[in-house]
Amino acid sequence: MHSVHTGCAGPGLARRVGHVCKSRGVTALLVWSWGRTGRSGLSKLHIITGAPGAGKSTLLRRVREYPFATADFDELPDSDGRLLGVDITSPTASAAWPAYNRLWVKVAAMMLRPGGPVLLLCPLAPEEWARAAEGTADPPRTDWARLDCTDAERRIRLAARGWASDEVEEAIKDAAELRASVEQEFTTDGRSPAEVAAAVARWVDGSSAQHTG
Repeated sequence: MHSVHTGCAGPGLARRVGHVCKSRGVTALLVWSWGRTGRSGLSKLHIITGAPGAGKSTLLRRVREYPFATADFDELPDSDGRLLGVDITSPTASAAWPAYNRLWVKVAAMMLRPGGPVLLLCPLAPEEWARAAEGTADPPRTDWARLDCTDAERRIRLAARGWASDEVEEAIKDAAELRASVEQEFTTDGRSPAEVAAAVARWVDGSSAQHTG
């Protein structure tokens, strides 16, 4: 499965292997919430993932209206994809992608320190995040949800972006795999971005309230 989402090959070229890039690919919104359950005081890590065309970028803009700190996996590299002199978005840097994933685990943990929810746009699948968090002290438990739309709607959206047919079909395959692995769904079919964002915020707030009350 792909995890690029702006036009480069990048570390997330294969979602099973990578982490981030900039054009098409599975991304996820990670929400860390502070609470009294979980290891060392950390409650569950809430993750929203979705295949290309699900509406993740639009959702992120809307969710920023809520009181969550936000960050994006693509924010560390410069505009040309370089980080510490390395084009981290290039397939030639694939050996560094696991380290980049681990870096984001640590960054997210630091962002969590003030005690409020933190939302991170991230292309990792559950098993990828688990691998990245291995060896990390007190990793939080995770809750996963999926941002999705029908395959017909996804084809329309990706065709409008100028995607080739083989790329569209790969995204359809990605969506099917995520449906099999992540049960909780937020659909963007027939709903405004504001409605979807509100539903996501209720999900996060409700879970946070359960863990802090």
